[in-house]
Amino acid sequence: MADAAATRPCKTGESARDCFAVARERLFPPLQNRALAQAADALAEGQTALAESLVSRFLEKKPRDAHALNLMADIARRANRFENAEQLLSRCVALSPETQGFRYNYAVVLRRLHKYEEANAQLDRLLGRDPANALFRGQKAELLSAMGRHSEVLVYRRALAEEFPRDTDILVRYANALSGAGLHTECIAVYRKALEIEPSLEGVYSALASLKVYRFTPADIDAMEKQLKSPARSAQDRAALRHALGKAYGDMKRYDKSFENYAKSNALKRIQADFDIERVTAHRKGFEAFFTENFFRERTGWGCHSNAPIFIVGLPRSGSTLLEQILCSHSAIEGLGELHALDTVLVRPLVRFRKEVQLEQFANGAVVDKNGLLNAYKQIFDRLKGDEFRSMGEFYLQSMRRRQLTERLFFTDKTLVNYACIGLIHLILPNSKIIDARRHPLDCGWSCFKSQFPGNHFSLRLNDIGQDYVNYARLMAHFDRVLPGKVHRVIYEELIADPDAQIRRVFDYLELPFEEQCLRFYENQRPVRTQSSGQVRMPLYRSGVAQWVPYEPWLGPLKSALGPILDCYPNVPE
Repeated sequence: MADAAATRPCKTGESARDCFAVARERLFPPLQNRALAQAADALAEGQTALAESLVSRFLEKKPRDAHALNLMADIARRANRFENAEQLLSRCVALSPETQGFRYNYAVVLRRLHKYEEANAQLDRLLGRDPANALFRGQKAELLSAMGRHSEVLVYRRALAEEFPRDTDILVRYANALSGAGLHTECIAVYRKALEIEPSLEGVYSALASLKVYRFTPADIDAMEKQLKSPARSAQDRAALRHALGKAYGDMKRYDKSFENYAKSNALKRIQADFDIERVTAHRKGFEAFFTENFFRERTGWGCHSNAPIFIVGLPRSGSTLLEQILCSHSAIEGLGELHALDTVLVRPLVRFRKEVQLEQFANGAVVDKNGLLNAYKQIFDRLKGDEFRSMGEFYLQSMRRRQLTERLFFTDKTLVNYACIGLIHLILPNSKIIDARRHPLDCGWSCFKSQFPGNHFSLRLNDIGQDYVNYARLMAHFDRVLPGKVHRVIYEELIADPDAQIRRVFDYLELPFEEQCLRFYENQRPVRTQSSGQVRMPLYRSGVAQWVPYEPWLGPLKSALGPILDCYPNVPE
């Protein structure tokens, strides 16, 4: 039997934070063994090596101790070794099936590995015994969101919001779910309610700014300006407020104030950003030298020959979400959004060869060494043969199929940075389709500069944005030369001007029959979790073209960095 105290419902009036805290305490009580408690303390303080050493020594004596295995799984999870964590937690659950904490951790790791059905089975078992547990219900909502079952997500989020109507974190998560479902009126109302409870929620102002349909009131602007004057606001808080003010003043056509706030927001975010555009340029030039016509000719016939994947690549704010919405309005195509699954595909051989491939850092699908990704590519490709590239393609397909909610034959992967992985895509999935979504460099660049992109540090400086666009355009031109016809390009402005002709061209490239409902993509009710969630629910409009013009006086660094790429758009000069 589960601990009765762990299953008690939240008390009336108890805050969500208190309720979640109690649930966690009941799931994970203090460790009684002194050595394991010491290891847990070390892990909490960031002393991972010490914690791992302590737990390893303990497991040498007691290899079937579930608490020690659970702690080792936590160490593996924090190091992004999710497959290792899954194996350890599977043993924990087998050894102690009644311990809810082990099963909860197992469900979380399964979700991170995109094993959604398995994770769902674990959570359903937990909720079957403890249906009122807010922690389990919140995790269920996270899982359902990852599975794309957004109508069910709303049920859980709405119930939690009704149960904890004064908890702003619960309300914001509910509002985010409403936004993804396109319910913007309700979404805005919930965001406003959160602000009424806690006016200093700078993240809510930033979220409202990302809703293109929202217009800030003079009272909103006064409140944000007042908060900026508080010395207690962190740099992160100020960045969020500045971003929202940039949107607010832009809507008022006070473009000087708008640009000033966007620029200050990005400057605050750059403080912690680690981005070197010269390293990106070096990677691009290395790829051009490495991926030659002869390289691909020597590897003809390699890979998995499925034609199911449709990769949408490019830069953010290029019309890619619109393009995916059009494609997945077709009866044969399912839209899976941004997946980053190729990171995992590349990581597997890196794990296999990690003792031979000399890297400074290897974690979380990102490889950073003195010569960049190119060095890892060279060393891996020298070791892998055709059947191994086929296995990589099959592994990718398996991970995608787990994410699909339908039996549709084709699916989209809209991870835009995959434009740098076209060589890998062609080797592992030579029959896949690749569509490059391209927008005018000034519109694309300005839109990136004023948008919130966690982790996309290239978008914080106009000069970096321009150079990044150049690297993208030149690398795509290189693949056009060495893999002619592999990539189909959709120019945003041409799509807006003549959608019927451009959409038909896309389906000709995909070798699929055109369907009329693809012209009515805005009727598609699939959830969209990008900043374009509002636009894709409306017919095409021209207001997205030339949005940079009012800000032209401040875009000199962007223009200068673009150089001849700007004058030749949409072509790329030799």
